[in-house]
Amino acid sequence: MWLRLQPLKIQLVFKFELKEQRTCMEQLSHNNNNDHAQKQPQNASFVWIQLTVSTTCTSLTCLRLQLDDLKQAKYLKSLTFKFSKCLDLILRSLARPILRSNGNIRYLSSSVKVPKDLLLKLRKRTGFAISKCHAALAQHNNNVDEAENWLATQAEKEGWAKANKLQSRKTTEGLINIYCKDMYAAMVEVNCETDFVARNETFLNLIGNVASTTYHHGSKSIQNSDIATMIQYNTEEVGNLTSPHDSERSLINIAATTIGKIGENLILRRGVFIAAPANGILNYYVHSTGKQVNSDLNVGKYGAIIALENVDKSQAVNESSKAHQLNLSRQLCQHIVGMNPIRISRDNDRNEIDEDALLDQAFLLDNSIQVGELVERENLKVLNFVRYHCGEVKGDSI
Repeated sequence: MWLRLQPLKIQLVFKFELKEQRTCMEQLSHNNNNDHAQKQPQNASFVWIQLTVSTTCTSLTCLRLQLDDLKQAKYLKSLTFKFSKCLDLILRSLARPILRSNGNIRYLSSSVKVPKDLLLKLRKRTGFAISKCHAALAQHNNNVDEAENWLATQAEKEGWAKANKLQSRKTTEGLINIYCKDMYAAMVEVNCETDFVARNETFLNLIGNVASTTYHHGSKSIQNSDIATMIQYNTEEVGNLTSPHDSERSLINIAATTIGKIGENLILRRGVFIAAPANGILNYYVHSTGKQVNSDLNVGKYGAIIALENVDKSQAVNESSKAHQLNLSRQLCQHIVGMNPIRISRDNDRNEIDEDALLDQAFLLDNSIQVGELVERENLKVLNFVRYHCGEVKGDSI
């Protein structure tokens, strides 16, 4: 099929080294009746040829034939410019491929035919531009899987190149993400440069992948389900985790690919995994920004996870009591986000109230009672909690 080209006039200037000056000038004048040839002095060993053409299919095709004829002419000793590469560059920068009913796309500069259905399939699976998908399919003989792997590799290389350029930029924005299922939960923080990118779907997919991957590796490390567990990850440790959702690629490589797509610096800042015992209670709270990847992934600027257990493990908990405890545990997470406690309880050798201890703080939703009194009244014990505030200075070592 033909290409639709933008109406534009271009000028190409080529330099030739000559064997016989006079013969060459006469031949060029004959071959380029509609073009302008600038003659040089008789003692010159080269000649400049200026071609002015309009970027239509007809003129470009004629220009290709004309240049090919010149390239094969015996009177030319060498060319200091390669016509074919120049013309391919013009075609690729100005051409707009049109999808015809026959289902094929064909560039003038390439004889490879790519079926429309494969092109659209690869585009849907990868999200890359049509031109990149076409090149990948053409290079891999229309094998979609190989083309997809090649695109992923190229994107990762381009992403790392971009990441190295942007690594000095400050990442003051970003989001907290919590993935919670059954008695396990993972919370991660990913930073970016602007709030606009933090609302971008590509960024949300990345942070969703980071949270679920942290959850996956944390749950695999659980050896005893009867005790509470907390595993903390710093930036390097999060980056080294391999995603079960993306061909076991490391999260740092996935982040580099994302940097190449969005054009901003990203930091996989930290992560944490918490497990409650089998008879315990696990809940979380995210101060939401309104964005949600799916029902299991929640994002916001603040997040908290808490693990509790019943003091009397022999006592059976009915459905009504369990629902009440889940509601209370969520309220405790809201308290943790709002009051920012640092530890569960005061040191044993300290008699006065510790305002940084969770159990000594007045309950956020009822100032008449302390958190410690509340959980004791409900026959509960706090095992672990963690709080993240996106961009906070403390916790850099976590």
